[in-house]
Amino acid sequence: MTYWVIRSAPRQAALALGLVVIGATSGAPPALAGPAPCQTKNVRTGVEYKGTSAFATALAAAATGDTINVWGSCPSNARISSDVTLRGKGKNATLDGGKQGRVLRIGGGTTTIRDLTITNGKTTSLGGGIYVGSAAVLVGVQVSGNEAGANNFGGGIEADAGSQVTLVNSTVSGNTAGGSGGIDMFSSTVSLTNSIVSGNHATGATIDGCAFDGGIFSCAGGIWNYHGRLALVNSRVTGNDAAYRAGGIRNDATFSGGVPQDGITVLSGSSTISSNTAGNQGGGIWASGRVQTDPGPPPVFAPFSPNGSVQAANGTASYTDPITASTLPAWTGSIAGNSPDECFPTLTIGSLICG
Repeated sequence: MTYWVIRSAPRQAALALGLVVIGATSGAPPALAGPAPCQTKNVRTGVEYKGTSAFATALAAAATGDTINVWGSCPSNARISSDVTLRGKGKNATLDGGKQGRVLRIGGGTTTIRDLTITNGKTTSLGGGIYVGSAAVLVGVQVSGNEAGANNFGGGIEADAGSQVTLVNSTVSGNTAGGSGGIDMFSSTVSLTNSIVSGNHATGATIDGCAFDGGIFSCAGGIWNYHGRLALVNSRVTGNDAAYRAGGIRNDATFSGGVPQDGITVLSGSSTISSNTAGNQGGGIWASGRVQTDPGPPPVFAPFSPNGSVQAANGTASYTDPITASTLPAWTGSIAGNSPDECFPTLTIGSLICG
């Protein structure tokens, strides 16, 4: 009960703060070493835009289903609420938040992002780089150098309640938040294929940081799967750190009859969790379980062994991608080189005893 009630409250407050920033900025990008000028083009209409407001203008004029091509480095603190594709063209195509807010807030429809770098997002709220309230597909995308609030979640990406996020051939690296330095999942669905989550930081308190007391969330340097569904396919979670617990992944699950109903993480293909560090426990994976004892409202939960919430695919239809429903290949990867331990508590993941 404690985890569910306390975490929900600050998220609602943080989301309210996030709603204050509207539209896309037309301010110049921060002073970088020779960023390429910004240029965009709506593929359907053929209309081109140039200058610091090019992306904001193109997005405001876009219709559902449009594709916007992006060249150079374009300032962005944009909101998207319909199906749209953002495609980087040329070398180092970038959407830059200028440290003036998150780079993208996706609140409706499905946004597809291809071949772009998402960087310099900064917010006191959720999702420094990308906030997703509906659905997003990232292909060949770099989400790096973004920051969420010190008392908030999702330095790189926030996948909020009910949302879906797919990453293919993408990297989430060098992002920072109080908790969930790389990717935060709040009752959402995330699938990573041939992707990397590396060098992200959860920088909250070092004592009882995961208890949420005082609004500090120093857990999950890489990914926090909070009662969602996560699949890692041929992907790596490596070199992330948390000031308190869960250097690589934190997993929170609800059980019924000894079977996890949510908070399920499936490792598949050559996926590895390596070289992550935590200040207290769970260098690689820190897991928590609960079982509902009273339907409420509000529902009452009691602690339960988390064993079974982190699973190894075996190549059969019993293990499927949570978004595409395709069969996941058998897990041949590893959990190794994490500190102070590989998993806490000890978890049985396929044939691996991880402790």
